[in-house]
Amino acid sequence: MRIDVHAHFYPAKYIDCVSRLRGEQNYRIRAPGAAVTLEQRVDLLDRSGIRVQVLSVGAQQPYGADVNEAISAAKLGNDLFAEVCTRHGGHFAAFAALPLPHIDAALFELARALDGLGMLGVNLGCSVAGRPLDDAVFAPVFAELDRRGAVLFLHPVGCGCGTLLEGFDLNFPLGAPFEDTVAALRLILAGIVHRYPRIRIIVPHLGGTLPFLVERLDGSLVGRSQYKPSEYLKRLWYDTVNGSVAALRCARDAFGADRLLLGTDFPHLAGPRFERCVSYVEQSELAPAEKSAVLDGNAEWVLGLTER
Repeated sequence: MRIDVHAHFYPAKYIDCVSRLRGEQNYRIRAPGAAVTLEQRVDLLDRSGIRVQVLSVGAQQPYGADVNEAISAAKLGNDLFAEVCTRHGGHFAAFAALPLPHIDAALFELARALDGLGMLGVNLGCSVAGRPLDDAVFAPVFAELDRRGAVLFLHPVGCGCGTLLEGFDLNFPLGAPFEDTVAALRLILAGIVHRYPRIRIIVPHLGGTLPFLVERLDGSLVGRSQYKPSEYLKRLWYDTVNGSVAALRCARDAFGADRLLLGTDFPHLAGPRFERCVSYVEQSELAPAEKSAVLDGNAEWVLGLTER
């Protein structure tokens, strides 16, 4: 069964709620496919052979200082996603959003979303209100995800690389894969991947720059960390949002084809770029069994929909 693990949905009510939480006015999502209805999206999925698309809020996380507003935003988003999943005949599933940095509230919403709403896992930003995910305050969330053997899908939040990207609007085109890189590596070096081995962590965008840098990281960090990056990176999964056959090959060589999952980043990649998300895997030099695993089998197992 072909599953797209990296896609987004932005209900207007939720975006309005998040914009109030952040104190932003007239906030709108800039995405080529933003005007595509859910019914039209189902047609797109059918034409690409995608049976299920897993929705998440991505960068639009319900993070804010006011606990009640954060709870309201997370609850609204999760309820809207659950409604979509119910209404559209199994074409959609979802990852839950959590009202961080409020731990007790996040744990409550995690249980409600996974147990009550039937969500497939949790979506966290690569950082939370400026804090890295390996901050000790978030340990209870990781402990609960580990207890459940849950899926954790990471996503950049647009913090980029600070002032270095100003003036060129590069926080997502360039900054996002660096957020992926830093977040995943910090989870490894802080020992989170080691201490919570039952969490199935998905890193977007082929892991950012990680496939390219594995050897450099191993060599540079030797003697400085007990957690060797090349060993622990192979314990994570990576979606295929990229479009470059060379990059796909690099990730396959670095992590193994069994660690790669189909992703489209819809509605940010739409039209021919959406179609390319599937076709570039099909047209790659990966072996037929590897292509089948990347496009179909791997995600079923990671999401707990089938036994390996």
